[in-house]
Amino acid sequence: MRAACAPAGCTLRGVRSPPRPPPAPVGLRVHLRDLVSTLGLVWEASPGRTAAIVALSLVQAGLPAANMWVAKLLLDAVAAAVSGAAGGADEAYRRLLALLGVQVAVVAVGSVVGIVQGANRELLGDTLQNRISRRILAKAGELELAQFEDAAVYDSLQNAYREVGSRPLGVFSQVLTLGQSLVTLGSVSALMTQLGWAVVPLVLLASVPAVWVQSRFGTEGYRMIRRQAQDARKQNYLGSLLTNDQAVKEIRLFGFGDYLMERWQQYYLGFRAQLASLIRRRSGWGLAASLASTGLVGGATAVVLRRAAAGGITVGDFGLFIQGISQLQQQFSNLLSGISGIYQNLLYMRNLYEFLELPTTGHDEGETWVGPIESIELQGVHFRYPLTDRDVLVDVNVKVRKGETLALVGENGAGKSTLVKLITFLYRPTAGRILVNGMDASRFSPSSLRAEMSTVFQDFGQYQMTVRENIALGNVNAAADDAAVQAAAERAGAAEFIEALPERYDNMLGRWFEGGRQLSGGQWQRLALARLYFRGGSVLIFDEPTSALDADAEFEVIETLRAHARGRITIIVSHRFSTVRMAERIVVLQRGRVIEQGNHDELLAMNGVYARMFLRQARGYLEGYDELEPEVG
Repeated sequence: MRAACAPAGCTLRGVRSPPRPPPAPVGLRVHLRDLVSTLGLVWEASPGRTAAIVALSLVQAGLPAANMWVAKLLLDAVAAAVSGAAGGADEAYRRLLALLGVQVAVVAVGSVVGIVQGANRELLGDTLQNRISRRILAKAGELELAQFEDAAVYDSLQNAYREVGSRPLGVFSQVLTLGQSLVTLGSVSALMTQLGWAVVPLVLLASVPAVWVQSRFGTEGYRMIRRQAQDARKQNYLGSLLTNDQAVKEIRLFGFGDYLMERWQQYYLGFRAQLASLIRRRSGWGLAASLASTGLVGGATAVVLRRAAAGGITVGDFGLFIQGISQLQQQFSNLLSGISGIYQNLLYMRNLYEFLELPTTGHDEGETWVGPIESIELQGVHFRYPLTDRDVLVDVNVKVRKGETLALVGENGAGKSTLVKLITFLYRPTAGRILVNGMDASRFSPSSLRAEMSTVFQDFGQYQMTVRENIALGNVNAAADDAAVQAAAERAGAAEFIEALPERYDNMLGRWFEGGRQLSGGQWQRLALARLYFRGGSVLIFDEPTSALDADAEFEVIETLRAHARGRITIIVSHRFSTVRMAERIVVLQRGRVIEQGNHDELLAMNGVYARMFLRQARGYLEGYDELEPEVG
């Protein structure tokens, strides 16, 4: 992507990603399986409410024909009363009132059924949304970390979550509409066949064009949304940058807010062009469908008028025909729309099932680890990220024992953080094996091994929660232990600034919620360390533990780390050699390979990569960078 910037602004090229291939067509068998699964989800969510909605729908299905028939009788009774064929005025009036009472009762039943059904449907939808959301979140918890880093998997997750709200209930409602329309259509058609054999077919045919247009362009709309998924995620990301309190400082400082806004708008214009094209074609076909429907209804009306001219029908029959036109069209349209709607909703439900059907490797299967970890050994470990063709770790052999501190050193991209993710069993080695206490770690469930580990990553979490929660998330089972929470804060050097907050440990952090206080980078890092100390464990892992701290704070943290590391395995990743040199063993990585190992003095004596990196940093402190001679070549 290139941006040519001038004083007037930036001209953007190549903003949109290449068009993604359309989703593969889904067979009828898959649709039927998805239909059964979706109806099963609805039933499992609330069997009682589901049964009640079905029963009420059957009652509703019979009401239109009943209302039409009562209206016909009422019109015929009025005509008879006007012509004097109904006998005396009192008798005619009593008959009219009786019919009116029946009609009012039918309408009242319809209103009561509609209100009760609407309430049940709304509650069922809420229960269903909660149930499916929990399934999606549970499935996300089963995925390996590497799958989260796959854009296709992430798109699948976003598509699935977007359809939680309305699609499952939409499938159920369309199935009900289908059954309800069949019942209503059959009963209304039986009433209208007395007006002529051609009337019902003509009116039904008048509904077909509009439904065809709706079905065709509904499917096109679904495919358009699928095509836009990746670019929509990029646009959302740009929008989040423009509204995020973490990014706003750099945006204002470097002045690239207009650039981000223009990129955001370019994505919108791309979406708008596709939408406008769809609307133009849908409107054109919709106009043609409307004209065709009008002609067919006109033909049916001509048939009825011919019989009326010959005296073959009553006023009530003609009133029944007028009502019947709208009922037949509506119900037949509902019937076809029900089929089309089920198909369209199932297309969106496929997003959900595609995510739920993602393969998982049973990443937490195995024996439960019990007891402290006293040694970790990597033997010939290789690792390659999914969908890539290069190993980021190659033949790594490292061992660390209880009571030892191991430091990982190397340039950016050398593989240090990836190695930590393997040691914490967030990734599985592509080749080689990891031993824990001399036993193959693949025998044990990763979560039970991680229960003995406490880790602070370089990109540690900054949770928009209370101070107490930010610390207690290290071990939620002990979250109620206030004394332990405060002790962890003391150990991490966080107690002083926590005590200065208005609500101390109950103070909300961050800017997302009312009353929240934003912390400095160093204060957030101290909370991350407190979370590690609160968790405890026999293995402590620090990924850049002092990167956001000043010199005094770094000294305090290192001293605390030394004290807390006694009797444990400690692994440190850092670019600060003041932190690294405390380790009994230092491993130097370069391009995914271990090129040097030893303690600080041994590595300096080697006069290799470690010595060069250490001396450069030391000279920068002692002599100043302007005193250093630039290296050539």
